Amino acid sequence: MISSDILRGYNDIIVLGLLIGQDSYGYNLMQEISVRSGHTWQMKETTLYSVLSRLEKNGLVTSYSGTETMGRKRTYFHITPEGMDYYQQKCAEWMETKQLIDRFTLPTLLPSSVRKDAAEYQLDKFLSKIE
Repeated sequence: MISSDILRGYNDIIVLGLLIGQDSYGYNLMQEISVRSGHTWQMKETTLYSVLSRLEKNGLVTSYSGTETMGRKRTYFHITPEGMDYYQQKCAEWMETKQLIDRFTLPTLLPSSVRKDAAEYQLDKFLSKIE
């Protein structure tokens, strides 16, 4: 399971990525995060609304009232051009970060013969599950 501490630095990119091409509201964003994570991670409601508030304050998203449900209007969020630029910068930063961390994690630290054995073991394990 991935620690919330690790993901905290990427909450903005997660939310902005969901808003590309489609405006959305809080509850729907929470559901989509759960689905896209394979139901292995859920962003807390308070965290999500803090992220949305910060993104709006920084001009990366705008909000507007949408359809009414159960007597309340939903607040929809829309990514701005500045938000799109920020998203692209954070994606590039993530790729650099991932490449760096990959240099310090297994299997890259293992000798090539061990990496090959580990890869074959993982493949055998995967194939046994689908047979």
